[in-house]
Amino acid sequence: MTAKRPPQPTRFAIQKARGKGWKTLEVGEDLDHAKARFDVMVGVNPRAYFRLIQLDYNADSGYEGMEFNWTLIELHDPTRQSGPRPPPRPRPRPARRPVPDAPTRRREAVALPFRVYLAVVLIGALVGGLVYLHFAGPGR
Repeated sequence: MTAKRPPQPTRFAIQKARGKGWKTLEVGEDLDHAKARFDVMVGVNPRAYFRLIQLDYNADSGYEGMEFNWTLIELHDPTRQSGPRPPPRPRPRPARRPVPDAPTRRREAVALPFRVYLAVVLIGALVGGLVYLHFAGPGR
């Protein structure tokens, strides 16, 4: 005959959805403290799924204190708001610059430095030619 196990206190667990399962974040024995921690976790991450469950020890289990029956106390579903939604925050809009009318638009004349470009290309060609003649000349 097996000895009767001592009664276990009721525990409360806070769990967060992970993939297709739930990850236990905290386990405690006080319901008020568990509800307060649940509210804090929902406040920190309101887009996540959280649940607060009650864990009752299963004395009929063959596992030594490892099996519990659970009851859902509270569920936070971010897709369903239980109360009135807060008003959306206004987004700052960029300042608009006045756009001049198309017919009154003038094209600005921009002076391109063709003389500078031409001078650089000619000097480079001259230096390149002199270097070529110096190193590839007939005397070498």
